[in-house]
Amino acid sequence: MKRFWTKATTRESGPPRRSASWITARRAWLEVFANRVECGNWIIPFESVEGAVLYTGRQWFIPMSVLELRTSTATYQFGLNPWARPERHLPLEVERQEVRLGTSAFSLLLRIVLVAYLAFLVWRRLS
Repeated sequence: MKRFWTKATTRESGPPRRSASWITARRAWLEVFANRVECGNWIIPFESVEGAVLYTGRQWFIPMSVLELRTSTATYQFGLNPWARPERHLPLEVERQEVRLGTSAFSLLLRIVLVAYLAFLVWRRLS
């Protein structure tokens, strides 16, 4: 068995992006066994996995990777530390995709509000 600390969600699919789903994502150990993957109370048998993708890229200058396991009932995404390599321990064919981290409407709105607030603070200090 191998263990990797992860943030995991079932509310995203496809290339990873900044979104509210990751704010409330499950924090747990991703445990890779010979016949299944477990994360908290999620148990994903390998025979139920229809597709596996490892998305890699950079968030600013920090390397990031997200492992996606797709079954007929759910899509699981596991955000991993850059040094974690769970795909080496999976008895599945894992597709690799280099991606640019996308941005959700929520993330964009949050950034606009933050910039507006900082501009307000600067304006107030200079007035």
